[in-house]
Amino acid sequence: SEMGAHFSPCGRFLAACVACMLPNPEGEAGMQMQAHHDVLGAATSPTRHPISAHQVMYELRIYSLEEATFGSVLASRAIRAAHCLTSIQFSPTSQHLLLAYGRRHSSLLKSVVIDGETTVPIYTILEVYRVSDMELVRVLPSAEDEVNVACFHPSIGGGLVYGTKEGKLRILQYDSSNSMNCATSCFPDENMLEVPSHALEC
Repeated sequence: SEMGAHFSPCGRFLAACVACMLPNPEGEAGMQMQAHHDVLGAATSPTRHPISAHQVMYELRIYSLEEATFGSVLASRAIRAAHCLTSIQFSPTSQHLLLAYGRRHSSLLKSVVIDGETTVPIYTILEVYRVSDMELVRVLPSAEDEVNVACFHPSIGGGLVYGTKEGKLRILQYDSSNSMNCATSCFPDENMLEVPSHALEC
């Protein structure tokens, strides 16, 4: 879909935002009647569809591409404001996922800054999830940006870049001064994202 999918650099995973059908809470009988009515209506109207008998939720899923487990869901979690997603991408280590949001939505509201008579809402524009357990590990908020596309630098620890709907390009770079002589076994993606103040505008 337009919300994107991405193959991991290691070639073992596929990440995608997937629409999931949930049963209607009104009950089984009600669902059957509604579905029957929708099927009849679908014959005369292109906008009528049996899916209307269900609720839709969206999940961020990691699928296996390995032969023994091909197609199985390795990890998943519900995603808020999935309709605002503009890109999904694995980090160079395949250990993290970057999600970018291109619209401001109430579920992405992180805080509100009040300066005198001016109220400035701050929204989440980027999220980073850990692939192993789908834990949200980093959030980048902004008062002005809406993201068209975002991606990691192909080199580990190289940072990330995102483009805004206003035509700006912002670069976040890895801060090696905070690494504390960290070995390569540490998570450079996480260290990089601890320094959002290093964003550069081009």
